[in-house]
Amino acid sequence: MAILKSHFFLLFPLLLLHFHTVSFAQTLFVFGDGLYDAGNKQFLSQNRVDASFPPYGVTVGQATGRWSDGSIVPDYLAKFMGIPKISPILLTTAEFSHGANFAIADATVLGSPPETMTLSQQVKKFSENKNKWTNQTRSEAIYLIYIGSDDYLNYAKNNPSPSDNQKQAFVDQVITTIKAEIKVVYGSGGRKFAFQNLAPLGCLPAVKQASGNVQECVKLPSEMASLHNKKLLQLLVELSRELNGFQYSFYDFFSSIQNRVIKSKTYTFETGNAACCGTGSINGSDCSAKNVCAKPEEYIFFDGKHLTQEANLQVGHLMWGADPEVIGPNNIRELMVLPLDITVILAGIQEAMAAMRPRQSNIESLYDIKKMESEMDNHWLYQVDKAISFMI
Repeated sequence: MAILKSHFFLLFPLLLLHFHTVSFAQTLFVFGDGLYDAGNKQFLSQNRVDASFPPYGVTVGQATGRWSDGSIVPDYLAKFMGIPKISPILLTTAEFSHGANFAIADATVLGSPPETMTLSQQVKKFSENKNKWTNQTRSEAIYLIYIGSDDYLNYAKNNPSPSDNQKQAFVDQVITTIKAEIKVVYGSGGRKFAFQNLAPLGCLPAVKQASGNVQECVKLPSEMASLHNKKLLQLLVELSRELNGFQYSFYDFFSSIQNRVIKSKTYTFETGNAACCGTGSINGSDCSAKNVCAKPEEYIFFDGKHLTQEANLQVGHLMWGADPEVIGPNNIRELMVLPLDITVILAGIQEAMAAMRPRQSNIESLYDIKKMESEMDNHWLYQVDKAISFMI
């Protein structure tokens, strides 16, 4: 079984080369919160937006509205795709031929927080602007999504001791809304979705500092994130069966951050506990030019909730090209070239696998294409429970 799985992942990229329907995505649409915000917040808020001022952007020499000392994950993925950085949709003078960034700080899936856009509002903005791109461009594009952190942080703050049923009910509300918005994007031609699952939210410096125990991650926010991640993966598997041509990439960001917090030096960081910029025992709040570290690259977190450029670079590399224990069933490099009609490539894989099988063995019955799909689905459904160690 293990041998055939390894052969499958070796054959998969080679098989792609034989299909005339393969096209390289040259368009990236970004949805999410402050982790992906490329500057939208500064155009929507009537108040001071910290990310528009130093020390944000300190590593690249200027503040651009990004909540980091430099580049963010969508910037790196655009670079790996060979396209320019994707501009915030609210920058009306920008050029959007390679996509648009709809993400904005403080965004949620549920509710209607002020001076931001919920996921539904971001998708609505996409729908209003979709004619900027052709039908083919929209169908070949990558749709990158990270959202939900603020939903669960707010929930944990307002509900410190929820029952298991209450926790699950809230997660179900979030997932149901995400499902509806994915279907809206799908209805506008979107086929290739790349999801970064939620971080262990209780490990964020802002959350630990607020709890008063900076040595341990706070249980409830991380538990909510874990429940969300499992449900999100189940949703993507379901949609891949329900919607013709629906393809996805699911990155285990939860484990990546958890590993780096616990074993910072293994991943080139000096600390995974404190933020580079801020006040308090682990710099969990009030990042300003007066309290920024000298070497952001030694930190995972730039401020209490957001990553440094170095951490974003590592995440970008993992999303782009890591192995199936970290991201799957495709990494973004593979997702980018998948044929829009995936049944074509599945047929090719089935043919190649059949040629590899021993003649007089029961293994044939174990690896018909439906059972292979089922095993791959199960592999990913349980992947979120594992803390994977992975070096770039």
